[in-house]
Amino acid sequence: MRLLVALCATLACVPPEPVTRPVAHAPAVEPQPQEPSIVVRRGTELVDAGPLQIRVGLASDLSELSLPCCDHRVELVSDEKRWPLTAPIRVMPADALTAKPVYRLQVAALKDEHQAHGVAAYLAETTGETADSVFDAGTDLYKVRYGHFGSREEAETARDVLAGVGLTQAWITSDGPQLTNPGFQILEGEKRRFVPGRWLAVEAPPELGVAFPGDRYRGRVLIYLNDRSHLNVINELDLEAYLRGVVPKEMGPELYNQLEALKAQAVAARTYAVRNLGEFSAEGYDICSTPRCQVYGGMSVEHPVSDQAVAETAGLVVLFHDEPAETFYGATCGGHTEDVETIFPLKHGDYLRGVPCMEAGLNQIGGDLRSGVAFPEGLLERLLPSSPGPAHLELSARLEHLALLAGLPVPHDRLLSIEAVEVRRFLASVFDLVLDPRILGEDLERLVETPPPDWQERDLDLASYLAASGLLEGHSENLDADGRAHLLFHLALYLGVLRREEAHFLAIDERTLKLRTSMAIAYELPVRLATFHRHGRDLVSGPLDLAAGDRLELYWSRDALLALVQPVEASAVALGRHAPKQRWTRFMSYGRLKNAVQTRYPGFPFEDFKVLTRGVSGRVGKLQLLGSDGRTEVVEGLAVRWTLDVPDTWFYASRHQGADRQPGWLFRGRGWGHGVGMCQAGAYGMASRHLGYREILEHYYSGVELGRVRQVRPRPLAGP
Repeated sequence: MRLLVALCATLACVPPEPVTRPVAHAPAVEPQPQEPSIVVRRGTELVDAGPLQIRVGLASDLSELSLPCCDHRVELVSDEKRWPLTAPIRVMPADALTAKPVYRLQVAALKDEHQAHGVAAYLAETTGETADSVFDAGTDLYKVRYGHFGSREEAETARDVLAGVGLTQAWITSDGPQLTNPGFQILEGEKRRFVPGRWLAVEAPPELGVAFPGDRYRGRVLIYLNDRSHLNVINELDLEAYLRGVVPKEMGPELYNQLEALKAQAVAARTYAVRNLGEFSAEGYDICSTPRCQVYGGMSVEHPVSDQAVAETAGLVVLFHDEPAETFYGATCGGHTEDVETIFPLKHGDYLRGVPCMEAGLNQIGGDLRSGVAFPEGLLERLLPSSPGPAHLELSARLEHLALLAGLPVPHDRLLSIEAVEVRRFLASVFDLVLDPRILGEDLERLVETPPPDWQERDLDLASYLAASGLLEGHSENLDADGRAHLLFHLALYLGVLRREEAHFLAIDERTLKLRTSMAIAYELPVRLATFHRHGRDLVSGPLDLAAGDRLELYWSRDALLALVQPVEASAVALGRHAPKQRWTRFMSYGRLKNAVQTRYPGFPFEDFKVLTRGVSGRVGKLQLLGSDGRTEVVEGLAVRWTLDVPDTWFYASRHQGADRQPGWLFRGRGWGHGVGMCQAGAYGMASRHLGYREILEHYYSGVELGRVRQVRPRPLAGP
């Protein structure tokens, strides 16, 4: 097994200061900074080096924080001291009571990070004043803020400047003063104490959790004094405990009541967290708790079924080329996912290719064999046609035909009956050049339990079949028709005359069958094809109703495809209550759309738009905004969704007049989200059709494998 070491160097997951934690009531002692390491080990063996810790941003830029009381088991901790919460307290930046705030104008709160940075850059260039954008962990938006003003009156005056560049809806906000002597003021009734530093922690017993506000969280709740002299609230806890609060928020166990789908969600969420550790390190945390990252709900949302999904996949992550994959996922994809570059132009990943999804519904493939013929006899009729006559002559002729197809000499022996002892003798005679004699020996069951080292997989497969069938036990019993068919079938596989290939169905386009094995492949369907599906305990011939991801077995004779087998009894496609979101319509008036565009592109005289490119699913990759003065602006990827305020970028738009006779556009679309990676509704559908979480993940993330992750020592991260 191979190890991945020092992944954090690639993932940029470590802020610069070391984490320390007090023992009992002793002051905290900061260790020397160490290079962090995360180890991923293949297979099922775990590295027992302690759980990986993660810090989750719960809220940003609070001017103060109230903590309830009064449970002596809940303690407030700093680097210098810890004390029980025996009375309600208020925590605020130390300078908040004495220093003057800095006033700023917030001009927008946007979903798209690049658009927010673009607005800030435009303002700075146009006005010469400072502008920036900061993510707000509480609202899931990027706040674009302008200027630094000493008074509210100065900020009011600056509004006129912004109106001149097309931003008329700015509002005044404030930051604290520049950090010079960082610390906290803690007010407890009339008492006031100063605590130096930038970190406080609230700790409680695991079964109690820490309250903030209205919810409870495992681990610790940290209070961080950010660079803007405001408070960020952070939950620090074990990765597996964190996932207990993520999986039910992202994929509710009562809505998606399929364990395998929830397990796929748990692995995808764990991988996302590991890959994105430290993304918000400048704000004191690793990952946010909103849809910008993945939604986290703490202890109140935990559910026994999602807990089971987390526990049964403990430590598992999705790997591509020995690194944690970027496991995007969304609620519903409308029937086909999208290539990552179409939606996220700056990202690349061979494993994030658009694939058909079960949401697209069923595809029927009908064979030319009459319905109800049992497998494998129906398949053998194509390979070794039978002839009328006594059973022993028919079996003899088919075995001789099989030998000829395998390139063996024409046998001179004759099969005298269909008694097991005679069939066994005849097999040894006809196939003595290729058949290991031990396979027909007396001690077959022991050999199956402890296979000889020189046996290949085909030897073990045939021996296992013969041992389970009882063919070699009742020497005087006749082989019935079913027993003879299965014997011929397993011998044909052993000799290589028949080849079995396992695959997953993707789609069918006229006579082209698209499948996934280790890669996506396509086959032209032959004119003559047998198809078999599960019916109770049996496989019988009949048309196949296939959905994307379904298991298939293909049977070949050299280059000729003889049969398709659906080995699992397929149920109806179930997509949960998210199925209605597959398709949507939305009207956007001209005025509303112009407003949305100008918030993101200040001063742009929006008039119309046109689609420039589409991806493999039909989603819009590039959109051109058209201005009334001839100016244009190209919008790419997910920014298209936020600019037009639509549920997904898989849409077609036409000019339309609204109910109030306002001109605008009618959007008709599919999907709900970004459409990249795992579709949660599709994963639920795959699980309802008996597919496991590994198959679900391998369907939506092409060419990946699973590994396990453990932290080998604490990640350096500043804190109490």
